[in-house]
Amino acid sequence: MKPRARPLGAAAAERGRVVFDGPAQCAVCHDPRSSFTDVNEGILHDPAEIGADPTYAQRTANKRYRTTPLRGIWQHPPYFHDGSAADLAAVVEHYDSVFSLGLSAAQKADLVQYLRSL
Repeated sequence: MKPRARPLGAAAAERGRVVFDGPAQCAVCHDPRSSFTDVNEGILHDPAEIGADPTYAQRTANKRYRTTPLRGIWQHPPYFHDGSAADLAAVVEHYDSVFSLGLSAAQKADLVQYLRSL
């Protein structure tokens, strides 16, 4: 699926797509073939698995989080159920840390540009 990148960010968005599908491993849960989520397959995540605050999940019937669909995600800050990520860069930093991805600053910036293009 080709991202809807701004003309000046098209190259960065394309590099970000490669990071999304590859080293960042985002596509494992945010499946591009399925609205960028795995919830359609009935998959939910334990808060500890994704480094999330369990407070909100504990108030739900299943005590887990769904994978947020990413289409148009740039329009809906802050992120996470508790609003702890002010912007997409903070989301990328969170997952880089939680999953020990070791992304470079350039990869993170490109990944943010890709997410902004969805």
